[in-house]
Amino acid sequence: MRVLCRDAEWLVTRVEAASRRDQVLYCVGADDLTRGHETAFLTQLEQIEPVDPRRTRLVPDASGGYARAKLFLEAQLRQMPLTDPDPHVDGMGAFTPMGYQKEAVQRAIAQLRPRLLLADAVGLGKTIEVGMILSELMKRGQADRILVLAKKSMLAQFQAELWNRFAIPLVRLDSTGLARLQLKIPASKNPFEVYHRLIISIDTLKDIGRYSHFLEDTRWDVVVIDEAHNVAGGGNPEKHLSYRLARRLARRANSMLLTTATPHNGKRETFGRLISLLDPSAIPDPKLREYEASDIKPFFLMRFKEDVRAEAGEHFASREVVPLPRTRVPATPAEERVYRILAELRQRILDRTLVATGIVQWGLYKSFLSSPEACRSTVEKRLRQLRDTDPGSPEAQALQPLHEALAGLTIADSARFRLLVRELESLGWNGTAKSPRLLVFTESRVTQSQLAGALAKHFRLKFSEKPEDQPNQPLAIIHGGMADIHLAATIESFGTGVSPMRLLLATDVASEGVNLHHQCHHIIHYDLPWSIITLIQRNGRIDRFGQRHSPVIRYLMVRTQEGFLDGDEAIFERLVEKVEEINRSTRSGESLLKLYDSDREEEYIATRGILAADREVLDRANPETAESAELESLLLAANAQGHDDWLAFLTGQTEAPANAAQSAPAVIDNSRIRLMSNADFLELGYRTLADAQVGDAFAPLQKTAAQVVLNPPDDLRRRLGAPRSGSGAGSARGSDVIFGATAIPEEAWPEDGHLYLTTDPERVDRAIKAALAQKGQWSPELLLTDQHPVLQWLSERLMMLMQRGEAPLIASPHLEAGELLFCFIGQVSSRAGTPLIVDTHAVSYRKSGKIERRPLKEALAEARFASLANTGRGSRLPDSLLAGFVEGAVEESLRHLRQLKDQRQEQIKPRLDEEERRLKRWFQRRAEHIEGALRDLPPEGKRALQLRRQLDEMERYLRDREDNWKDTHLLASDEPSTRLVLAIEGA
Repeated sequence: MRVLCRDAEWLVTRVEAASRRDQVLYCVGADDLTRGHETAFLTQLEQIEPVDPRRTRLVPDASGGYARAKLFLEAQLRQMPLTDPDPHVDGMGAFTPMGYQKEAVQRAIAQLRPRLLLADAVGLGKTIEVGMILSELMKRGQADRILVLAKKSMLAQFQAELWNRFAIPLVRLDSTGLARLQLKIPASKNPFEVYHRLIISIDTLKDIGRYSHFLEDTRWDVVVIDEAHNVAGGGNPEKHLSYRLARRLARRANSMLLTTATPHNGKRETFGRLISLLDPSAIPDPKLREYEASDIKPFFLMRFKEDVRAEAGEHFASREVVPLPRTRVPATPAEERVYRILAELRQRILDRTLVATGIVQWGLYKSFLSSPEACRSTVEKRLRQLRDTDPGSPEAQALQPLHEALAGLTIADSARFRLLVRELESLGWNGTAKSPRLLVFTESRVTQSQLAGALAKHFRLKFSEKPEDQPNQPLAIIHGGMADIHLAATIESFGTGVSPMRLLLATDVASEGVNLHHQCHHIIHYDLPWSIITLIQRNGRIDRFGQRHSPVIRYLMVRTQEGFLDGDEAIFERLVEKVEEINRSTRSGESLLKLYDSDREEEYIATRGILAADREVLDRANPETAESAELESLLLAANAQGHDDWLAFLTGQTEAPANAAQSAPAVIDNSRIRLMSNADFLELGYRTLADAQVGDAFAPLQKTAAQVVLNPPDDLRRRLGAPRSGSGAGSARGSDVIFGATAIPEEAWPEDGHLYLTTDPERVDRAIKAALAQKGQWSPELLLTDQHPVLQWLSERLMMLMQRGEAPLIASPHLEAGELLFCFIGQVSSRAGTPLIVDTHAVSYRKSGKIERRPLKEALAEARFASLANTGRGSRLPDSLLAGFVEGAVEESLRHLRQLKDQRQEQIKPRLDEEERRLKRWFQRRAEHIEGALRDLPPEGKRALQLRRQLDEMERYLRDREDNWKDTHLLASDEPSTRLVLAIEGA
């Protein structure tokens, strides 16, 4: 759509609702004075006049083969938002789409507003599913403003995955990036309005006091929260900053995607909070404890490795666990002395002759299983606490012999360290470039520091603990105390083949979400966490979708001769066995003990197993898990029902599933049309723009059989946010702030400033692997997808081939002599500008006087548009007569669009009415709960105030659903719009 504002012509690229009646129009200049300039206009303040299609002037196309007309039409078609009810995932990105991933896309876009909790197991590719959904929403004009929240260790990995495989650019605002941005913009400027597609860490953004006023003023098309169990609210949601942040963002977003492999902690309330983030009206109970499978099934999707193995088996390598007898050694005599003291402490605790905290009961033992230094550090900390609070306590006296026994022990002399060195040497590891890449986990930060130093000394390696040094040394460490930029750099180096790093020594900061499988298939558990959840998360770093080698897992064990501790070894062995059993099953690791929290699992195994000398603790159901067992059954039922509903809908056995959007059966979608391949469009379009330039602004494309190399012109560099440095940076100013959704990640720019593009997904996949092997996680070669920023720029520039109010006129000998065929792109939008119907059609006038309307694709095929040659024949009709036909054709197009609008409104009305009734029932039922509770409370009490705030929030939610969802996004604006994009005269 083109508009006139401030005596200039603008191309509208996006429309947002500013209020119930007013809109913000984001535009690109389309005339000589403003061409390429980007700005935004508020309809409340500006006089904006749409370019009237009735006044369109037809201009004969004199280009060879009607190239200008073909490119102009193709550019218009590519800028159309899609309204096809079915997703098209083929060619979407550089990956092979699986059936289970396609289901996620289908279920998301079928909803009235896409909101989904993706709860697939560890390693099944949830990031790919997110990329697929975002790509489809972008094509539909529903994902211009994207916010992704992730853990700080995941930012660069998530950002690179979406860019490499989908060409979706996210600007990473880590601690450094956000500080740099705020220096460039005024203090009053909302930093979340500068870039339209962002990725930022939860820890950075949850600073409610610092960012709350900015977040309150920002609306998002899509919010994605990775590892979403971290925003479920825990035991006290109102004091949980991450939950409060997620709730605030949920209210300001049209679509929302949550991803987690651990969707609940066994409590109905915390899982209910995640569902309420997606839809606060899904669960009537204000305490979020009472709900059924039917309440949650529209929002929930959960699959396990065994569920998809038949389809995706080639992408999972069978893993090998080195037999425990091979990775178990006896303790040294000095260690046996410590074990004897620890056994005596345990005996006194069990005899109740010593009263002590959990730290002494089992924490000291567990820390000694990690390293002598870790145990000594824990003992000394506890002794300091006792000196300050109770200097003469029996506990302090009991700990003194242990402290003395630990004084002379070091990790380098420990049996566990010697076992590790033996295993490293058996793998041929010595820290040189020929060494295999290894991942070693330890729970203790103290152990990590001592172990790194001991390994460096043993293998004669240079080692520094400075965070900035980690990516460039053969032995590296990562832990939760590192800044996000250093974590990202170290993780990227570990995944890069030519990196000097050969061993990554990690605490459990690396056990959740991070992909470490690209160059590594060996994992060593230096110490054993007493948690099934943690072990599964650790193993999932290398045992995941896309691993090309069999993962090899080693669990290091030390056997003591101290008889009182003898039963512990059986518990540890059973723990490892249980992890492997779950790996071969269709259930989650949390389902075994049903505690759903690694710390609670640790305490349970310690108290119910180790202290109780119960070797079968892992083979009996936890007696305190009635609620969690019932919840797990409920989720499995909801997942199965949602899947079955969807299969029945796809096979035509039922109507659309609950919460699904429906398309009127009478409407045939004509929005997905392409006349050129992406490669042809780029080559022909770029050449046409280059021919129209004066001077050397457009460097020629370099083309091979499989690749196109583009040296971007200055305006494209500026739009993509090219860095200032680099041989190909030209005159682009890298210090400029690039507003909007087009800035690509700075790390993604090749050193020469050129863009390497291909249409072969397998070639890009190989390029990603080559990048991981050679230089990092950013692929130098990208897939030329529909949503690639280069094609978006090209389309906008080609749409300006015609001047204001013009459309090309061509001739076809394949139409009836004297026939006039007018080609239109029509759109019915919501009041917020969201495309509801996009329809391409043609209106023809025949000599007989017959007026006919038909789909554009059919009309172009009849005219043989793709193969037309320009013979130089001009129109035989005077301009005044042509203008009359244009006006009549526009009216026919608008009449057709009004019919489509009425059909859609009639078809969607029952769904909206039912949704409105559901919301009213929800409000009434929840209000009854709250008002009943208020009757028994003092009016000014804290609890009463909280309940009244809930009522206020419910009312605000209903108003928001009415104003910012139904009225703005689902109800059509008063009038459709249409564009005459081509006229063809029969020769």
